[in-house]
Amino acid sequence: MEGASNMVFLIIFGVGIALTVVTFVIGELFDLGDFGEHGADHLGADGASPFSSRVLFVFMTAFGGFGFIAQSADWPLAGSVLMALFGGLAVGAGTFFMIILPMARQQGTTSFKGSDLLELQGEVVDDIPAGGLGRVSFLPPGTGARVSRAARAQSGGHIAPGTAVRVVNIGPTSITVTPVDYYRESAPLVREG
Repeated sequence: MEGASNMVFLIIFGVGIALTVVTFVIGELFDLGDFGEHGADHLGADGASPFSSRVLFVFMTAFGGFGFIAQSADWPLAGSVLMALFGGLAVGAGTFFMIILPMARQQGTTSFKGSDLLELQGEVVDDIPAGGLGRVSFLPPGTGARVSRAARAQSGGHIAPGTAVRVVNIGPTSITVTPVDYYRESAPLVREG
């Protein structure tokens, strides 16, 4: 019986380490952590989940390793399973709280609602020709990531690159902007479509 349980723990360890390596190389294999808005759950409020495949595979690896070590030290099977559980939980929790969660907090996201752009200040990065479309770059609040959108001038005129602008209208495919100098004189804010 002892030899069979050693082999089971060793197989769990081997499969866990193989899946962990594959997951860290190619990314998440499946997502079990999407319990809330924007993929966050209560423990992983920043979008990381303690139930991600990376954490589960690390748990699996540690479970097999600790179980094998306990069995090799001639512990009873129940003690080996408890050691494997506690070891797996400790290593999995350490991986989540000391590696995955800090990395998730460092990442920016470009997930935001269109209404977040209203009244936001940005900069023209591609010339907005008279009556045409250009491109404006800005930093939506809470994202940590600079994004750009197709934009047109509220006045219908030309806006040069480098000009500070403010979003005054939000359309389905583009935003309408006005230079910051003219913002106080512009028409009331209106949302299109």
